[in-house]
Amino acid sequence: MTQQPLILYDIPSSLPDKAWSPNPWKARLVLNAKGIPYQTVWVEYPNIAGLCKRIGAEHTEMRPNGPHYTLPVVQDPNTGAIVSDSFKIAQYLDKTYPDTIRLVPDGTAAFIRRSGLQMSGRRK
Repeated sequence: MTQQPLILYDIPSSLPDKAWSPNPWKARLVLNAKGIPYQTVWVEYPNIAGLCKRIGAEHTEMRPNGPHYTLPVVQDPNTGAIVSDSFKIAQYLDKTYPDTIRLVPDGTAAFIRRSGLQMSGRRK
């Protein structure tokens, strides 16, 4: 079975060779480390919420005015999964593609979340 490339939704930058946000770069690093083929779809910041709602991506935070959507989001056409948040993306890819390098070893997810080392940069 031929594996289709995953889709990484990322935010473009107007600065040459600069990332607009570091969080999508974490997901990109995970995909590259695992050697999983992917294509990037660039999403302008004002269009993030609309895209996420349209493709069925989960919000990453609940704010007083409602759900807040952020990137990165990875869409896996091989499984139909749509995953938001760089840490959740790493966990999903570890589980779904076990023949690649493991980035969140068994038993470490709670430590990573609790220690503030979470890949998204936010404490939960």
